[in-house]
Amino acid sequence: MTIVPRVPDETRVKHLELLQVTIGRFGTNSFLVKGWAMAVNGGLVTVAAGGAGWAVAVIALMMTWGFWLLDTYYLEQERLFRSLYDRSLTPDPGQVPLFSMDVGRYAQSVPWHVVAMSRTMRLFYGTFALADVAAALFLFFMS
Repeated sequence: MTIVPRVPDETRVKHLELLQVTIGRFGTNSFLVKGWAMAVNGGLVTVAAGGAGWAVAVIALMMTWGFWLLDTYYLEQERLFRSLYDRSLTPDPGQVPLFSMDVGRYAQSVPWHVVAMSRTMRLFYGTFALADVAAALFLFFMS
């Protein structure tokens, strides 16, 4: 009969803390991206309306899409690490190697397009995209 060495609870707790810090970091990055998206988008639309023209509003739309994709990446990573965290809580410590940060096995359960089209992402970035398109069309037809 083989005896499986039991991992000290302190070590498992440290692993869970490391995962929590990583999840928090991705959440913070997502928050910062949203702030930058608001500032850049507002600035570009203001410049466009101030006389720069519809092309700047189109650039604002492209920047919105870029921020949307970047935020999607951070939220996808956060969800992947949450899956790893949940799996690390199982009573069998052999399920997840100690101090493992490999989230590759959870990629199928968190597809990026589902994250990109979540309700909050559509409301936040979709509003900016619609405002950018409206500004570009208004400025195009008024020039």
